[in-house]
Formats: sequence, C-alpha cells, structure tokens
Amino acid sequence: MRHVFILNLAAGKTQAALQLEPVLEAFFKEHPMEYRICITDRPGHATAIVQKEVATGDAVRFYACGGDGTVLEVVNGLAEAPNAELACVPCGSGNDFLRMLPNRELFDDVKALIMGTAQPVDAILCNGKWSLNMCSMGMDADVANRMVRYKHLPLVNGSMAYNLALVQTFLRPLGQQLRIVMETPDGTVERSGKYMFALAANGQYYGGGYHGSPLSQPDDGLLDFVLVRKISHLKVLSILNLYKNGRHLDLPCCETFRGTKMQVMADTPACVTADGECFTTTAVSFELHPKAVKFVYPAADAGKLLKNYKNSVISQSST
Repeated sequence: MRHVFILNLAAGKTQAALQLEPVLEAFFKEHPMEYRICITDRPGHATAIVQKEVATGDAVRFYACGGDGTVLEVVNGLAEAPNAELACVPCGSGNDFLRMLPNRELFDDVKALIMGTAQPVDAILCNGKWSLNMCSMGMDADVANRMVRYKHLPLVNGSMAYNLALVQTFLRPLGQQLRIVMETPDGTVERSGKYMFALAANGQYYGGGYHGSPLSQPDDGLLDFVLVRKISHLKVLSILNLYKNGRHLDLPCCETFRGTKMQVMADTPACVTADGECFTTTAVSFELHPKAVKFVYPAADAGKLLKNYKNSVISQSST
C-alpha cells in the first residue's frame, strides 16, 4: 500500500502540518514503505491530488493533515473508491469529526495511524458534494459561513471563532420558512414552518465542539436529522449551553428523526454548510451513502506492530 500525506499548511495557527515533514522522513527511513508528501497550495488542490492517485488503481492510504476543510477535500477525492483509505491527522482548529471517536488521543500519533486499520463509515452526498460529518441549512450554516473571517485571527481557536460568528448571527432576525422532507425507515415524513435550522448528521460535533447530534454513529447506515423550530432571541440564550453540550434533544422546539435522505426547501435563499463548506441555495438534498469511505482507526499497539514489521523486513532482505 502507498501512503500519501496531504499537508495543508494553512490549517490551524502554527503550521502544525509542516512539522510533520521531518517526522515522516525519519519514520520511513527507519521503516521503508512507499510514501509521498504533498503540500497543498490552493483550494481544491487536495481533491485533485487524491483523484489522480486514486485513478492509478493501486491501493493507497491518504492522510488528511489539516482541519475539517482538509478532510472534506480529501473525502471528495476518494469517496466510494474501492482502492482508497482515509486517515485524519488533526492539525487544524476544529477536527470535529474525531471528537466522538474512541481513543481520540491516538489520532495525534502518526505512527499509530500508519499501522492502523481501515473500517467503512458512511458519508453524505450534499447537492453533488461529499460530506463526512454534518450538513445543515439555516442559522448554524450562517454561523459556519461567518466564522471563517474569525478563525485565523490571533488567539482565536475554532470554538471561539464559532462563538464570535454566533453573536453576529444572533443580532439578526432569526428563523426561516422551510419545507423539509425526510426518508425514514417508517416512510416519508414532512414538516414545514419557521425553523432555526435543519441538520443532517453522520457525526456528532461541529462548530469547534458543539454537540449538535449526540446520538449519531458514522457506521450505522442511518443519518440523524435534528430540526429546531424558530424561537425567540431570549430563548436561544437560555438553551445555547444545552445545545453545545448535547442536551437539547428533548426540548419542545426540537424534533429528531433517523433516515437516509433529507430534502430542505426554503422560500428565499438560505445558507447551507457541509463540513464547514458553505453555499447559498433555495433547495438542498442530504443523502446517505452507506460505507462510502474506508476510515483508518489508529493502532493502540503501534510500537509492537512496527517492531514486527521491521523484523519482517530484515528477514526478507536476508533471504
């Protein structure tokens, strides 16, 4: 298997991805494997690199070394490719998809990821683009769109940028007329009215740590839909902390469903976010694609596996 590292130097505050280069070079010198380091220099570059590598047909593992945006670009290059795997090396300000996963700290160990194993997870197709974590139309998408201007300010992390954008959005009129159609195991469910937002979740966290869909699992073959009806500014303030901590599902303004597809139509153009990538439209579709991505979980016993690997290479070279 070929190991391809996609480094986004613009992710995070300290060019953490750049610091991986000497670590990787030293590792592969000691443990010979086929690898390549690619540094992105423009939006969409990671997707183009991945698509070119996937087209060779060889088995390849991609390491998205950046934040949620880097992961999004890599996913859009490899989704449903049978020869490709995705590993996430958190170097960004958010890295929200990883927050719900067991042994989260092991994702910081690139050696554990190299020796890790891939398991299939679901993905969302959003108006022709792939998403791994969460998609939404409405107020939270507005927040995601506005947070971009804050996240690169000095001393502002992902969560703080989201909060600053939330304040700006909060000062505007809340709620929008939406028509929502969901495909669930029990049939089609429709809702219409004034909504704060409609969320389709494969993961649990977004916005730098908001626990928007606490029951989601990325490999269960269903999406979790969270609908929040329009409430007053005062009510938003009273439930915001509950929403951040994932304790909002039983609130009167909130409805939840599980299913395979959600379509959302707005009377006027509304903001949509798919893993932080935002656009404006009057109609969007969030559709589940089961087992679309082979996702790499880090090895808890990487040291032992590397020792066995090294001994195997030495043994082969001596015969």
